[in-house]
Amino acid sequence: MPRPGLGSSPGCSQLWAAGGPANSTGWHAGSMPTPPPILTLAVGAEDLLIERAIKDLLAAVRRVDPTAERRDVDAASADAAAALNEAASPSLFGEAAVVVVDSLEAAEEAVVAELAKAAGGSDGVWFVAIHAGGVKGRKFLDQLRKAGATEVACVAPKRGRGTQDWLTGEFRRAGRVATSGAMDVLLQAIGADLRALAAAVSQLASDIEADPIDETAVRAYFGGIAEVSGFEIADAVLGRAAVEALLALRWASVSDERRVGPATVAAVASGLRSLVRYSGVGRNASELDAAREAGVPPWKIRVLRDQLKRWHPEQLARAVTVLAQADAAAKGGLREGEQLDAAQKHLALERALLSIARGVPIEE
Repeated sequence: MPRPGLGSSPGCSQLWAAGGPANSTGWHAGSMPTPPPILTLAVGAEDLLIERAIKDLLAAVRRVDPTAERRDVDAASADAAAALNEAASPSLFGEAAVVVVDSLEAAEEAVVAELAKAAGGSDGVWFVAIHAGGVKGRKFLDQLRKAGATEVACVAPKRGRGTQDWLTGEFRRAGRVATSGAMDVLLQAIGADLRALAAAVSQLASDIEADPIDETAVRAYFGGIAEVSGFEIADAVLGRAAVEALLALRWASVSDERRVGPATVAAVASGLRSLVRYSGVGRNASELDAAREAGVPPWKIRVLRDQLKRWHPEQLARAVTVLAQADAAAKGGLREGEQLDAAQKHLALERALLSIARGVPIEE
């Protein structure tokens, strides 16, 4: 997301994957001290990286205590101080806990004071406080840094070299290596959306046996759609414009029909996830809060708001299922041992996207 964070640190997933610079206070699951830091600050507004900060802390704590549970506190709420105090209290059976404190930038002084106190030591309870970055609430970050908090940057990398460096770290996180040519092709096809790139890397790491993953392998999955991006197709599908979606898909397939499927599915999946997350945002949420919850730039909220008017909850649920079937078809087939040819894969994708755009089940 383009919302500015503090400083110019790399995104937290890159920091963890690469091990971080020598003077970094960042941590990652592979080199986590035992026990992990009591208080972690996740600074930035990149949704994917924030999710990973929480996930990695939870994993580290559960290596110490497998029964550890997650507890959430909204620091912007009127009763945040009381909620934090309750979340930080020992449970009846003494299980460990990770308390996720959201919207630190909008917190009251009492909440920050409790977190600063907790940073000095809290038996069986760990904290991760999420700050969106920017000027608002910066003094809270300074206060918690002085209290000894560990900090990870969850800011989207800058386009260009920054994104390519992040992508290198993403392949490393998956235990793989990709050539620079492979990453260039992937960026041209997918764009700079981190969640879509992460999904593409995960798919390549799972499906491609060659090491390193080269340009030829990436083109077989994601090449040939730069003229009509997967996200243009996704916008048409999620905007319920079935005819436009079909035309865009067929235009994208002109260069090489075999290369359309996985990239298009990844793009539609990314858009659908954002739409589902936005559907759960409260009506009174500000545009910035809604953007953070949905994991999109603030300008995208207007697009999601317009798209959501065209959907019922049951249609969104059905779309998720249909897209999963399309993903399986794009990789070869829905059933074990099945192998679809290129024409069958494309037909399955067309039917799936039309089904989603029209909000109706796939016709058998």
